[in-house]
Amino acid sequence: MDTVTRAGWGARLRGLRGNPWAVMTTTCLGYFITILNSTSVSIAVPEIQTGLGANLGQVLWVVGGYTLALAVLTVTAGRLGDVAGPRTVFLAGMVVFSIASALCGFAETPWQLIAFRLLQGVGAALIIPQTLTMMTIVFPKERRGVASAVWGVTAGLAGVAGPTLGGLLVSTAGWRSIFAVNLPIGVLIIVLTLLVVPGGHVRRARRLDVLGAALAGAALGAITFGLLEGRHYGWGEVTPFLTVPMIIGAGFVLLAVFAAHQHRTSEPLVPTRLFADRTFTLMTVSMAAVSMCVITLSLTMTLYLQSVLGMSAAQAGLTLAPWALGMTFGFPITGRLIDRFGGERVLLGGLTVYAAALVAVALLSRPDVNGHLLMLPLAVAGLSQSAAFGPITSLAMRDVSTDLAGAASGVFNTIRQTGTLVGISVLGAVLQARLDTGIGAAARTVAGGLPENYRGPFTEAVAGASARGDGAAIAVPPGTPAETAERMRTLAEAAYGSAFGSAVTFTLLLCAASVVLAALGSYLNGRTRRVSPEPAPRPDASRSPSA
Repeated sequence: MDTVTRAGWGARLRGLRGNPWAVMTTTCLGYFITILNSTSVSIAVPEIQTGLGANLGQVLWVVGGYTLALAVLTVTAGRLGDVAGPRTVFLAGMVVFSIASALCGFAETPWQLIAFRLLQGVGAALIIPQTLTMMTIVFPKERRGVASAVWGVTAGLAGVAGPTLGGLLVSTAGWRSIFAVNLPIGVLIIVLTLLVVPGGHVRRARRLDVLGAALAGAALGAITFGLLEGRHYGWGEVTPFLTVPMIIGAGFVLLAVFAAHQHRTSEPLVPTRLFADRTFTLMTVSMAAVSMCVITLSLTMTLYLQSVLGMSAAQAGLTLAPWALGMTFGFPITGRLIDRFGGERVLLGGLTVYAAALVAVALLSRPDVNGHLLMLPLAVAGLSQSAAFGPITSLAMRDVSTDLAGAASGVFNTIRQTGTLVGISVLGAVLQARLDTGIGAAARTVAGGLPENYRGPFTEAVAGASARGDGAAIAVPPGTPAETAERMRTLAEAAYGSAFGSAVTFTLLLCAASVVLAALGSYLNGRTRRVSPEPAPRPDASRSPSA
């Protein structure tokens, strides 16, 4: 492309400066890539385990560390956008995100990758709250519903597309490619932001609540550490006088202190008056529940398809593709349904169908299932998610005043990321606990196919492989005849598949239950709004009755 052509394109883009749709496209692209990195890494978990010699707990930290940084810093970053301007903070976040992505690609140890993922999460935390704020600024109030719906569906589509795109990248170019691809996209977003997004939207000077951010970070960090590392310490002593239950309990105490501090401080990270809006409160909780289920479904299916059904990363990604396609094709359908029936009814229907799809996937997750059978319920899950993400976002922001847009965006995103973090943490704890409970019984069941003197060592070997997070990679006792050794490996795969499938089923049923609760909350909220109409305007006392 010659210089004249490049200059022509630059002039055209500058001509779009401040155009609401150009701004929305740019910000949603930035939003998409940050959310994509929450789930695309999950498909690479087996490859990262092999490439860096990581155990299951460490790879869960690779996924969870990113989300932890998002959950801790998103509200603070939303406030920072009010101080320095959302465009400035968005650009800074994109630079940090791109640099951290490059560092992730060069990581040589599990803990290096975890550290760089935390840094990547810091960049994403700076980016995400500015996206909704900038769209709120450039779109007039009567058109914000469409913009919010697009923003919400962007999050959902990125969440479900991550495993498919990540699987293709991992299979063709290795796990490091899922980080390398962020660099050119990051540069493109930076250029577009400089050309089309207007600056100077600084509202007023605000004091950043550093103490509040520290309390929230310590609370979420303690709870996450306890849930992800509890199994490693046997749910007991971590250091003298400090146990895993004490760490988790301290996290909840710090959350209570954080809530009290937010109520008292004059410049809170989380303005409590936001939650006077019942719809905003219920929608943020519903978003947290749906986000928890998205990451749980992504991680469980990734591990199940590869570890139990023996698929490659590309095969697993393609098996999950109907999930992403359902979300993609569901978006325009959702828009028409909202126009016809209203956001509340579409949301209720979406959540109900989503819960049913999760139950179907849970019941099909057996070690002998044909992976193609999972595609239909996954497609339904994607369709129903599109009917949840769009209405949730537009309903949550519907009655928020402009002066609280930045705070509301930060709070909404933080609670969504907290839902994702809870999903990762609870997934790790529940999945591993159920696996530990079931693996012994499954091993003893299949051990009947071995000579009696090998049954005890076989059961111990299977339990040891599960504890290391190596699945069916058992250590066959020295001196075992070749035929018996091969039989032991085959039976170990069967035992691990049975136990893991049972653990996946239990975990996804828990998710379905949480979505049912969100649907119930949505139903009660919509019913209350219908039976409690807006109060009529009070008459003007200065006018006579006959006026």
